[in-house]
Amino acid sequence: MNAVPELLEIPLSINLIAVFVGALVGTLRAGEEEHVDLVGVFTLAAVMGFGGGLVRDLLLGNLPPAAFRDPQYLIAAAAATTIGGVALVYLRRVERILWALDSIAIGLFACVGASAALIAGLQLLPAILIGTCASVGGVILADMLQGRPSSIMYVGPPNAIAGFSGALVYALLYTASLPTLALIMAIVVTLLARVSGRFFHVTVPQPRRRAYELKLRRSRRDIDHSPSAPATANRRWRRLTRRHGPSETSDA
Repeated sequence: MNAVPELLEIPLSINLIAVFVGALVGTLRAGEEEHVDLVGVFTLAAVMGFGGGLVRDLLLGNLPPAAFRDPQYLIAAAAATTIGGVALVYLRRVERILWALDSIAIGLFACVGASAALIAGLQLLPAILIGTCASVGGVILADMLQGRPSSIMYVGPPNAIAGFSGALVYALLYTASLPTLALIMAIVVTLLARVSGRFFHVTVPQPRRRAYELKLRRSRRDIDHSPSAPATANRRWRRLTRRHGPSETSDA
């Protein structure tokens, strides 16, 4: 039992790198808002940087959170804010690089969250859940501060799925006593999941849309195969398209 924390231990430097990259992305996000001042930039950068850690520590009852116990977290966020604020124009030019770094950060947060949960004695599934929450916690808090609908709740890139995949791979490989490989493979899987959304336009399925499309297909079959009752089928078709709009009538 004494070897478990050692196997799961993730160096503080990796945590700080994840915080720094997340804060840089938060600075870039704050730069998109017209009325955000310097305090707002730092707040958003800090939330994006260690918001996932805050969510993780709250779920595990690890209080006060690590971000407030160790000043290095705040220093990393402040450094990212300073660099991002001075070089905001240049950050936009390397947005793809930042996106790749952010993907790596999501994988790191997923690993750190799952690692902390396993150290706390949680079973595999709760550890994966906490790793997933840690991977997207910063984004959720940033959306709340900016008054936006949470981006993980709506159609878009599979960010939460990427975090879940990273946490799943890390936890499974940990059980095989392969901590270094677990960290590397979790980051790779997270990056691949995000790449599928950005470059191949993969999105998380919408149950309501799928159910609606199924109704449309059935209505089409009724029209095609029920010549004796075309009026009823046509009325159902018009009712569906009027309720949901013509833009959603095509097959996915």
